[in-house]
Amino acid sequence: MDVKVEKMPKSEVKIVVAMTDSEMKVYEERAAEVISKEVKIDGFRTGKAPINIVKKRVGDTAFESQVVDLALPEAYAKAMQQEKIEPVSRPKLNITKQYPLHFEATVAVMPDVELKDYSKIKVAKKEIKVTDKDVEEIIESLSKREATFKDVERAAKKGDRVEVDFAGFDKDGKELPNTSSKNHPVIIGDETLIPGFEDGLVGMKKGEKKKLNLTFPKEYHSKNFQGKKVTFDVTMNRIEERELPKLDDKFAEKVSGGHAKTLKQLKEDIKTNLMDVRTEEAEKVREEEFLEELTKKATIEIPESMIEDEIDFMLERSKQSMDSRGMDWDKVMEEQKAAGKDPRKDLRKGAEKQVTLRLALREVYKKENIEVADEDMKVELEKIAKNYPPEYKAAIDQMYAPGTENHGILRNQVRLTKVFKKYLG
Repeated sequence: MDVKVEKMPKSEVKIVVAMTDSEMKVYEERAAEVISKEVKIDGFRTGKAPINIVKKRVGDTAFESQVVDLALPEAYAKAMQQEKIEPVSRPKLNITKQYPLHFEATVAVMPDVELKDYSKIKVAKKEIKVTDKDVEEIIESLSKREATFKDVERAAKKGDRVEVDFAGFDKDGKELPNTSSKNHPVIIGDETLIPGFEDGLVGMKKGEKKKLNLTFPKEYHSKNFQGKKVTFDVTMNRIEERELPKLDDKFAEKVSGGHAKTLKQLKEDIKTNLMDVRTEEAEKVREEEFLEELTKKATIEIPESMIEDEIDFMLERSKQSMDSRGMDWDKVMEEQKAAGKDPRKDLRKGAEKQVTLRLALREVYKKENIEVADEDMKVELEKIAKNYPPEYKAAIDQMYAPGTENHGILRNQVRLTKVFKKYLG
């Protein structure tokens, strides 16, 4: 079998394969066996009819077609293996001669990666601070969670919990759908309603009615109301005053679940936790900056098929997310199309960037000879298991067993962590 390889643009190659008569004989025998198992030929056992008899029974065209069907995939696979070609797409095949079989296969391959000196990438560490004010804000939030409420007869003020009836009307006085509620609970100042609504409740007394002329935000989640002017008829039904707990050791022990025995210890724990969280967040930012710089240093002629596959993946992930939230994927796509948007086109730049990063990292792993040992995986699995009761360990081991998708994802995370440790410290 003669094989020639021609490099083409966009990381594609054309493989030209010419098979010999002797190679075709093997597939003729197999074709005769396959056909004689499917077509009854008098005088011969199933699958045992000779080639000339099978040809006469089904015709030269049908016989040669069967030969090619058997020879083509195997010849293609052998050619790829012989030339050590790593395909990343299905081949486009063109048969130039039926017998002996000659064909061309155009296929996208793993592209070459030109990676500039990434060892010079520097991402500075940022100073992490936790102030007394930060701690006091957490204490205040915990205090509000432990607050109690009691009915009062005075005018409503910020911090009160109230219950109101309301209904929204357009400029013509027509009630708008999905803008009304009865005995709706609101803590004034928590900003759970549209801007201006809660401010309008301040000063109202129980039983009082009031009109609020408001404008919905331009970025409101419902397109029908974005930037819309609405008049709300509001009735105050109930006003409750918030009573905050005393900030003492008893409070500290309660909100910490018994971990902190004193208010001082609670504040120290909060400061430590905040520092840990902010440090982790800062490291995530540094890692993202490193990856961003690494992507800029990569020059890659990415095959179109790899970008299209990444777009498919991104769309499928988006669909799964919408499905989990009860959203109608097909309806959303129809709305996008009606608005003149093309989701695939919108995702293309991000997909290309993601593929570039993945290929750049692949090159780093190869250059640095970064491997993940079984012991590395064992350590990571132990970390995961610590977040669950002991009885879940067997299930976790099964979830991350070799060969599973989770195992591959975790292995890549470990490999990437090794890169971060080397270059970010």
